[in-house]
Amino acid sequence: MMRIYHIDPLYKSFIWAGRKLIDRFGIDTDLPTVGTIYCVIALPGELDNIVRETGEPLSTFYEKHRELFACSDEVFPVRMTITCNEGFQSYQLHPDDAYAFVHEGCRGKVSGAVTLDDEGRTATWLFGHKVGSLEEFKECVEQQDWGRLFGTIEVRDGDYVHTPAGVIHGGKGAGAISATFGTNSDITYRFFDEGRDDPNRPLALDDVYACVHFPEVPFCVEPPQPVVLPGMKLITYHDVDGEYVALRLQVEEKASYEYDSFLFITCVRGSGSIDGVSLGLGETLLVPAGYGAFELAGPMDCIAISYHEKEA
Repeated sequence: MMRIYHIDPLYKSFIWAGRKLIDRFGIDTDLPTVGTIYCVIALPGELDNIVRETGEPLSTFYEKHRELFACSDEVFPVRMTITCNEGFQSYQLHPDDAYAFVHEGCRGKVSGAVTLDDEGRTATWLFGHKVGSLEEFKECVEQQDWGRLFGTIEVRDGDYVHTPAGVIHGGKGAGAISATFGTNSDITYRFFDEGRDDPNRPLALDDVYACVHFPEVPFCVEPPQPVVLPGMKLITYHDVDGEYVALRLQVEEKASYEYDSFLFITCVRGSGSIDGVSLGLGETLLVPAGYGAFELAGPMDCIAISYHEKEA
């Protein structure tokens, strides 16, 4: 008989982090600040959640128990985090798989984010570029002419923003707590870091210039489209084969749900249980592929990530 597994979170401080995540999720940590809660990530020797029931790193658990994921990918495919950027992050992009496998020996990164609080805020994000050539792009970077370089998007609380590989983004955070979903990678190429001289945050101009798109790739802001199910609202933010599946399950009291692949579920508000297994605020459970229908009890608001392989 299949069982549900607990995935222990990892916490990481950043130069742009604050204490909002510590206070919101009641985190017990010696870190003075927390910028990211890694709910699901499997990078061996770097960032690798522990599966509580077996004591194994998630990357090892995936390798040894592939039947629980119904996935033939050799490397664990997805990541999910909760992030709060309270300072200046950097201007950056992420490489695609083709570039990252050659230069980093791992997958590239596509990702997306949605704020977890609905406070009615609207923010202007620096996102994507509006120049016509690599020469003009380099000139803007050298002159730090960000107004000429960056495009902008208007984002309301609850909107989903998918970030394709090679799209520039970053900068000053608004202090909003967001869920982020993506491929299982942590490769970031920065081209401006507000004059910081941190060896752990190097600039990678050549990599940025190699990965940026001309013309810019299409992207858009996606307002939520909830589907009302008995006892629950379901939002599908992103579902692209070979990338990731990002979901949100807002449970009123009791609901039943079944998914066709594995599902990592993190509680971001309230608390409850899944088939009688308790799920507290900030905790993550793995429902394996092939588990069948399961019962959710709340009230609780959950984010979830899964994956569908890309057909050859």
